[in-house]
Amino acid sequence: MRKFLLIAALAALTPAAANAATWVAICSDGKNVQYNQTIGGTGFLYLKTDTGIYQTARLSQTFFNRTAVCGAVYGNAPAGAEPITQVCINKSSKTIYLKYQPPTPGSSVVGAGTFCPATVTVQ
Repeated sequence: MRKFLLIAALAALTPAAANAATWVAICSDGKNVQYNQTIGGTGFLYLKTDTGIYQTARLSQTFFNRTAVCGAVYGNAPAGAEPITQVCINKSSKTIYLKYQPPTPGSSVVGAGTFCPATVTVQ
């Protein structure tokens, strides 16, 4: 977990982070997942394996309301279409959760459920 925090600190040093807060959520139930999202900027999803921690996806912010922030993986949907799945952090409920939008035209976004309870910090 200390390595996760080191990655979060390094992410906060990026130029985009100089002007905006970075939300960091780390699963606290044994799932080795961390989601960092710079408000108004780029997010990153990290996975920890038995050999190290790896950045696995770059995310574009899709939602923010001061309690929750969401992002979608670049290339998650065809060009011009809405993202299919969004990864979200909620600092009040201390969770990482998912939102899903079926790829059919006119579909609305639905809650896909909690991925994990998480330690959430805003830097």
